[in-house]
Amino acid sequence: MPAKIARGSSPVRCARALVPVEAMARACALIALLASAAGAQTGSGGQPGAFLTYGVGGRALAMGGAYYAISDDASAAYWNPAGLSQVQRKEVTTMQATLFQQTKLTYFSFAYPTKGGSTFALHMTQLANTGFEQVDVVLNPATNEPASITAGGSFADQQQAMGFAWGKNVTETVSFGMGLKQVTRKLGGSSDNFKTLDIGAMKQMGSAYRLGLGMQNVFAMRTGDTDDKLPVVIKLGNSLRLFKERLTLAADINKVLNGSTDLRFGGEYWVSRWFAFRFGLLGLPQIQETDFGFGLNFKSFSLDVAQGIHDLGSSTRFSVSFRFGQSRTDRSTTQVKNFIKQAMEAFQEGNFALAAQRFNQAQDAAPGNKQVAQMIARLGNVTNFVPQATGGEEYVTFIRRGAIAYVDGRDLKVSVNALRYAFNKNPRDEKLLGLLNMVEREAGVQDATRRLEGPEQFTFIDQKVFDARQSIYDGKYDAAVRRSQDVLDLEPNNVTALEIMGSAFFLMDQKDKAVAVWRRVLEIDPNNRSVREFLQSIRQ
Repeated sequence: MPAKIARGSSPVRCARALVPVEAMARACALIALLASAAGAQTGSGGQPGAFLTYGVGGRALAMGGAYYAISDDASAAYWNPAGLSQVQRKEVTTMQATLFQQTKLTYFSFAYPTKGGSTFALHMTQLANTGFEQVDVVLNPATNEPASITAGGSFADQQQAMGFAWGKNVTETVSFGMGLKQVTRKLGGSSDNFKTLDIGAMKQMGSAYRLGLGMQNVFAMRTGDTDDKLPVVIKLGNSLRLFKERLTLAADINKVLNGSTDLRFGGEYWVSRWFAFRFGLLGLPQIQETDFGFGLNFKSFSLDVAQGIHDLGSSTRFSVSFRFGQSRTDRSTTQVKNFIKQAMEAFQEGNFALAAQRFNQAQDAAPGNKQVAQMIARLGNVTNFVPQATGGEEYVTFIRRGAIAYVDGRDLKVSVNALRYAFNKNPRDEKLLGLLNMVEREAGVQDATRRLEGPEQFTFIDQKVFDARQSIYDGKYDAAVRRSQDVLDLEPNNVTALEIMGSAFFLMDQKDKAVAVWRRVLEIDPNNRSVREFLQSIRQ
């Protein structure tokens, strides 16, 4: 940032900051610290906005800043905005760190997950160093030597970034995020600011490995007393979870376009549910900082501590996080249950169109819910044959029962029986027969219902009884049992079907089963002479 020139009466008067030895040492320490934090290698120190590469959060800093592919808390707004998609509850994170020579780093972030799956965050990063002495120097134009030096008070070096970030899952395994921020720098009476755009993405590669990729300062506008340009930084992060997610290893690569490459490595091990130990290295292969720390995690509160050691000495950073409100997972689960309940109520009324709408809303609330997706597909199968089934007629009631059981998907046999009963009451409904046959195929029913033959009064039950009796004549006793059971599923007290089933068991030499079935016949029809006589003959 160029020095600010104040014009006065002759001789020319320049307002300049002449810093004493102690203040100069603090300034040099600050410059060295920022260069170290940026992973600066040869000739890369002093990049504009370097304070944004230092890192925030006790957890991330204890892992050497290798956090780009983790970013699962409110600090993701700083690291990788795509990581905000992992935030489940409203979350506040703040960090206060006193670095070297009275340099203070402050961070604050608030993340808010929405019902639609997006998470928004507001965040602020500030680096401040105060107490520099300001002096006014009047130059002698003839000799260009100082004519007078007077005290001008003090000034501070302040750098701040205010940002707004957004992240969301775009598929089951991919999330995307963007962040807008305004970077403001003030040094004495000079100031400038930048408006920048960051983008980031995450990809879940299997159950244990995650990849992060993004760019910082993709677009920047500058105003004020500056010709500086914020550098474009390409970021690549990797994280691997092992031992049932108790151990996490991470490695990041940050490449400044036309600049240096910054490598970071870190790890985290959860000794118990509430305590984690962390370690990290910054600036590989030339190690610039060694980090370690720990974290305490309770239900709604976390405390993270990071200790960094490098050439300037050591520094300790504390951060706290507080989570509140209902989690997005719980909220989504509640929404899904409500929508499914409303869909089932619409089903019971025969309003399949409304049921479809509610199921689609349930899927929007939980895009990754495979059960809901399956129910929507089944509902589409139903409406292809029977768009609606309203009214109080008995066969319509059984159509609704069959449709509900089919869409629910837990017991297709219940759906088959209900639809068969409906078809028995209305055997000329070809669309109903088509729905019934489709459900029978999915249920693995071998003897599917077919279009009735013969006179109109020849019902579905009549057809099944006829087929069962014919199977006896053909010697297909197992088929006779199966077809008799189809009738009994709809009419448990059908005496004819019981008689045929008993005969089939007897002919299959399963006399105990035959006797049990025929006794059931006598319970229903005590005057059934033929069955009584046959049972007596067996006992003799």
